[in-house]
Amino acid sequence: MDTLNKAQSLRDRVQASGITRVPVTIRPSQSRYDRYWILQIDRCPFCHRPHVHGGGNLDGPPALGPRLSHCSDRRPLDYELVPVEDEP
Repeated sequence: MDTLNKAQSLRDRVQASGITRVPVTIRPSQSRYDRYWILQIDRCPFCHRPHVHGGGNLDGPPALGPRLSHCSDRRPLDYELVPVEDEP
């Protein structure tokens, strides 16, 4: 399955399951050479540890939305990344 189809499949699963929305802090990378968004999860809803996701190139908006958790070792654990201020 190519990358575009995988992303669409994950998006479909998220919409169908009423998946957990996880707030992220968005910041630019600190590297002189790489220019990308960093999406920081302070507490994962599954393992309760912090995670960091890449958020795409700084030339565009941060790539939020459906993702697979980094702590999943047996089955995919999906969540939706949202900016911190979107959460009540």
